[in-house]
Amino acid sequence: MTNQLPDGLVPGRASPVFTQESLPDALQAEHTLASGHWAVLNVIEGSLRFVNLKTDEERLISAPDRVTIRPGLPHRVALEGPLRCRIDFFRKP
Repeated sequence: MTNQLPDGLVPGRASPVFTQESLPDALQAEHTLASGHWAVLNVIEGSLRFVNLKTDEERLISAPDRVTIRPGLPHRVALEGPLRCRIDFFRKP
């Protein structure tokens, strides 16, 4: 896991702000980003557990922290209580 985006990426879409009630099940299950696509998970309030399924590393992300997710990394998130978060997507030009 890193908190740095590579140079040269262009912004894509952003998710809505999710809460503990609206966080999609798909984000809590194993998933990956497509080739050439990166994401920044921003925790606005509360905490969220980020699980890197390639290394089994778990990291508690608490507001105002964020985590940058690279393409192809199998991962999931787990709720830790009250939450507000948003995901910003970036891609290669």
